[in-house]
Formats: sequence, structure tokens, C-alpha cells
Amino acid sequence: MDNKEDNPEVLKGGDVVRLFHSEQEKFLTCDKHEGSLRVFLRTSGRIKRTDATSSKAMWEVEVVNHDPCRSGAGHWNNLYRFKHLATGHYLAAEVDHDSTLDPVRQKLKGQMDTVYHLTVDDNNTETWLTIFELEATTIQQTDQTVPKNSYVRLRHVRTKSWVHATSIPIDKDAEKPVMHKVGAAPTREDKEAFALMAVPPQEVRDLDFANDAAKAIKTIATKIESGQQATANEKKYIIRLIEDLIFFVIGKETSQSTQRPSALTEEGEPDRDRQKLVREQEVLKEIFHLLRIPLKVQPTFQMADLADKRYDAMHYLFCLCYRVIQHSQSNYRKNQEEIANKYLSLMQSQIGFEVRAEDTIAALVRNNSKLLEKHIHKKEIQTFVDLLRKSREKKFLTYIGDLCVSKGMAIQRVQAMVCEVVLKDSNADVLMTLSVENEEIVLHWTEMGVAHSKSQMQLADGAKTGNEDDTKNLDYFTAQLQLFCNMCFNRQYLAILKIKEMLPIDIVLQCTENKALPFSLRAGFSHIMQCVHLDINPQETVNPVGYSRLWSQIPDSTTSVSEYSPWLETGMSGSSFMHEVGAALVSSKGSSGTSLECQMPPDEDDAPMSPTNTEGSDDVLRDPAQCRREKFKQTKHKEAEKARILKTMEFVEQYLALPSVWSFEDKEQNLLTYEVVCLARMMVYFGFYNFSKLLQLTRVLLSGLDNKIGIAMMSPLSPTPAMTRRTIDAGKGPGEEGSALGKLVQAAATSFFTHAYASEDDKESKKTAKE
Repeated sequence: MDNKEDNPEVLKGGDVVRLFHSEQEKFLTCDKHEGSLRVFLRTSGRIKRTDATSSKAMWEVEVVNHDPCRSGAGHWNNLYRFKHLATGHYLAAEVDHDSTLDPVRQKLKGQMDTVYHLTVDDNNTETWLTIFELEATTIQQTDQTVPKNSYVRLRHVRTKSWVHATSIPIDKDAEKPVMHKVGAAPTREDKEAFALMAVPPQEVRDLDFANDAAKAIKTIATKIESGQQATANEKKYIIRLIEDLIFFVIGKETSQSTQRPSALTEEGEPDRDRQKLVREQEVLKEIFHLLRIPLKVQPTFQMADLADKRYDAMHYLFCLCYRVIQHSQSNYRKNQEEIANKYLSLMQSQIGFEVRAEDTIAALVRNNSKLLEKHIHKKEIQTFVDLLRKSREKKFLTYIGDLCVSKGMAIQRVQAMVCEVVLKDSNADVLMTLSVENEEIVLHWTEMGVAHSKSQMQLADGAKTGNEDDTKNLDYFTAQLQLFCNMCFNRQYLAILKIKEMLPIDIVLQCTENKALPFSLRAGFSHIMQCVHLDINPQETVNPVGYSRLWSQIPDSTTSVSEYSPWLETGMSGSSFMHEVGAALVSSKGSSGTSLECQMPPDEDDAPMSPTNTEGSDDVLRDPAQCRREKFKQTKHKEAEKARILKTMEFVEQYLALPSVWSFEDKEQNLLTYEVVCLARMMVYFGFYNFSKLLQLTRVLLSGLDNKIGIAMMSPLSPTPAMTRRTIDAGKGPGEEGSALGKLVQAAATSFFTHAYASEDDKESKKTAKE
């Protein structure tokens, strides 16, 4: 009897490895295709191909001995078998009848007509067809042990053929085939080598758990589906298993002895590898199998019956199932697509039965524009509206709003459908409305068919004293404002035109300024100001100041700081710049005799100008009178727009000058500050601030960040201010919110500063050029 100490660096029977083709950079994988198991090399789109790990590429090594109970360390002269860990089948080789031409196969098969390919065994496969030899890629003694993570060539013993890669696709119907056949030929090719990559034991344990869980769920689901009653122990077992799956996916497994937190409320960051594992090992498939039961079994057990106390266990089980699904798809595109494509209709049929189906659907499509475009229609939106009418829970307003926007981009098709459904008259009862009565703002709403109304101040006072109904109504209205913002986002006029009538600018500003209202509600009104009243046509972002000018563009006299306006400056850039170039070229054609007389129009409704009679001119070379008229109209319109939002600008300046704004200690006030800074930034980008106001606003922001807001208006602004970002994560305020707000203010201040000093430098450059 021979006994040696365990050497972790040596390949042994029972070790689990992945076989990575060194040249093709693909893993040897076994998976189902068209109902049968196939062995192939899987193509990966990852930059680092070795990161494309899969539970379907794990193979358990068996060292073949005459005594089946004996295994031990593997040597180069040993025989081996490779068992696919997920299915239990062994790697084998058989004759390939596929006549598809492949250059590698043609080269290596030599004079033989028979070719082989790798597959897995079945009940009729002889054991000899599953045995392989390993050959080292470097010179080794045959009686030496095989090191882990070494490079080997595989030789099938029975057919005396060497394993090699091919370019023959198995999934030929796919748009981008990723499954390529693995062949075996009598001629050895040196580059056809595989790296033995050891699998960590934890990955093997995870695979075993997921595999066993899928089998257990399938057994219980099949039994209930057949009409049999699950015993109390079986229900208890399956509930415990689903709870374990929840903790498994988020990486918070608990031992039997520790107290378990609630699986329905426990939060955590899902483990991406485990998310992939529950999909690959068909755990998700069996969970949906379980959820489908009420649709198939006897009428005595339907979804509506889950509200009965007799079915409390099944109701809890369904909630757990949706919790697993929600964690499994979180931030994982492939899982999201598979769930949406195969099971979305099933989840939609279970909305409204309080099993978290609607929460899961909302989480599934959130920030996924592809799924939103493909799967969201008016029917789904109306379903959420009906749930909103039934429960009056603000989360459904949030869900509907999330359908409009994905990762900061408006999904216009879905956004338009949301506007049509939410704003139609038959759904007016789910929205709260505002009115002014005796100079007081009153909120109106309908609940259970009964109309209610209450002043905004009464609701705010009630919320401060802890009145649950008043708090709920204010939270509901705040969520409704956010829904309106998402509906109007990116200038969606189907919503803007109606919401502008529902929330006029004077009421919005009055509510934003009202210090008696909660900060979150004021922040909502500030956001409405941006999306409904400011970010609309014909507002356009002011172009950055250009430092390169034609002599013809430099005015005869410079503009003072107090008179400088960004929109006057931008009249010389973009299309207006091209108009001026055209005018200059036309002016140079003195011999044409064309009159270039120019007058300012008395108002915007003047008749259109006659075309310039210039030989060879195109659309760019236009009458300078027309250019000046356009500039005049732009300036006149900008002045009118500025007058419309003048009070809003005054509020922004006054609010940002408050010392309490920059303490960052109040989470709710941070929300309002964030929206006000966004509002200020938008007004700067649209050119509503002249140079003097821009300097003043920049000074306030920089002083706020330096915690010197009290002396902001007294201290002169240094030509090169040192902008220091104070630590806003300290104190009572939440770190993440404070950090995000600080970054926004810092970016806004930098932007304002750049606009201001670029403009000042531009004035100096003009003056120098003229001199």
C-alpha cells in the first residue's frame, strides 16, 4: 500500500477543472441545443476571455484504475475520464456524419474518410468511448504527476484521435453563432492544446446547491401540478429552500443556528456569478414552473384564492419566488432578457394579487430601454393605473414614471403612451389637482369614488404633527410631481401642454418658495419648473465662447460687463455666424449694384424679407438685413423669456445665499438644493444670466462650497479662485446624497466660472484686437 501526503499542486481524481482552448480562447462547454446535449467551444464577447466562466464548463476529473474504488494523483501515463458536473454525463467521441467542410478537419484527417467529434455519453455508450489520455506540451517523464493549471493535448483512446477545434457552428440559425463543434482527428496538431484551469471549491458547492435546488423545486411543482396536495412538511421544506435561494443570490447565507432575517425584506448586492448560476442551472425556470401552477390545476386553486387564509403558505411562497426573480435580474442584462422574453406574460397575469409581481416587472424593465420598447404597451400602463386607483400607493406612480426614462434618456414611444393613458379623462380620478381658493392653494383628490379637498398648508401641518393620512397624501402628490417630470422629460409636448395648464408657473414658484412645505415637495415643484416651464422650445443651450474671430465680427465698441448678455454673444456663433460670413461676402460684391440697406423690424410679425439678388449665392449667403432681423427677434424673445422667469431667477439667487443650504445636514433640504442648483445650471446654459449676474452666482456657489456664504457678497472674486470642496459626508446628513450634491454644485460652479471668465477674456481679446 502506498501513502503520500496531499499535494494541492497536482491533478487528482475528483478535481474539477475547466478546459480552456489556448489558441481559440474558448472554454469546452456542454449545453442543450434543440433538445439534446452538445459539446462545443463557446465564443465569448468579453475582452478577457478567461473571465467568461460558466457552470456548464465544469468537468470533474476521474483517474481510471482497474480498481474502480481507487483514484489518486494523475500521471502522464494514466487514463482519464471527464464528467460534466452539471449533468453527470461523461465526455466521449463518436463518428461525425456532418459533411460541412472545415479547413482544420480537412488538414488533420489525412487519408481517413471517418471523422469524429466530441459529445457526451448516453445509456448505450460503452465505457471505452469516454476514456482519454493527456499529453504534455513540454517534455515530461511518463511517470511524473500532472500539475494543475498545465497545458495538455487530449487524445481519445478508442478512436486514437486527437481533439481539435473547428469553425463549424452548431447554432447555425443564430445571428451570431457562439457554439462551435469540437472534432477529433488522427493527426496531432501542436497548437490544439487545452489549459487545465482549476475551479475553486466554493464554485463547486454553489453549483451543487443550485442543481439540487432546481431538482427539488421541480419535484414539488410537478406533484402539485398533477392535482396532488403537498404535505405540510413539503411546503415547509420548499419555503425554506426558496428563502435559502434569496440569501444565496445576495451572498448572505445563514447557518442553521443563527437567527434568520426576513427573506422578503433583506437587501443586498446580488452576486453576479450566482445570478448567472441560477439561470444556467434552470432554477429560474423551475421557479416559474411553480408560479404557473394556479393557471393549470383545478379551479379550486386560482390566484384569487391566495387571499384566503387557507392558502397563506402558498401566498408566502409566491412572494418568495418573486423576490428570487427580482434579485436574479438586478443589473444583469442577460437574465432580464430571458425573463422578459419567456415569462413576462405570466407575471403580468399575476399582477394585483399582492404577490409582488408588479414590483418585479417594474424592477425588470427599469433602465432597460430595449425591454421598455419591446414589452411595454398601453395595456401594461393601464394595469398600473388600475392598481393605482385601487390602492393609491405612491410606488405605482414611481413605476409608471420609470417607464418613461431609461438611464437619463427619454423612451419617446413609451413616454407618449404613458401621457395618453395617464392624462385621459377616464383616469383623472387617480391624479391630485391644484386650485387657488381665497389666495390659498388647495389640493383635490378622489378616493374610493369620494371627492376630497384640503389646503396645502393644512396637509403640511398635519404631516408635521404625524397625521398618517396627510403624510400619505403629500407623499402621493410628491410622487405625482416626479411622474409629471418624467412624462415631460426631453420636451415631450403631449405632457407639457396639459401639465402647464394644471401647474401654472406662478403656482409652481409659489409652492417652491413656501418654507412651510416639506423640502421634498418643494424639490418636486422645482423639478417641475425645469421640465415644464424652462426646458421647452425655443430655448437652446448657449454655445461656448469662441476665441477665433474674423475681423468683420469684432464690433466697433466693446460691451461693458453690466451690459454683456450671453445670447447677444452667441448670435455670432453657429448658424448666425454663417449668416454674418455670408453677409460679409455679399458686401464685398460692390459691383453687383445690389442694395444692402438694413433696418430693424418693428416687431416679430413683420413680413418675410425678399431674397438677395446675388449671382452665385446659396442658402448661406443671405441678406445682412435678414441676419440682423433674426438677431433682433432672438434678443427680443430672450428678453421676454427672461421676464417670464425673472422671479424664478430671484428665488434661485436668494435660496443659494442662505447659510443653511450649505450645511448639508438635512437630507430633505439636500434634495431641494440639488434641484435648485440644477435649475440654476439650466438657466445659465440657456443664457438667462448676463455677465454681471453670472459672476455673482459663481461667487455665491464658490463661497458656499468654502463655507463662507456669509461673506460671499462682500469679498471680491479672485481672478484664480481656489475652489475647495468641503467634506459634506460628515454630520447628520447622508453621505451618498451629500456627496452627489457636492459634486453637482462643484461641477456647476466650475461651469459658471468657465462661462464667466471665458466671456471676460473674450471681451479683453476683442479690445486688444481693435487696438
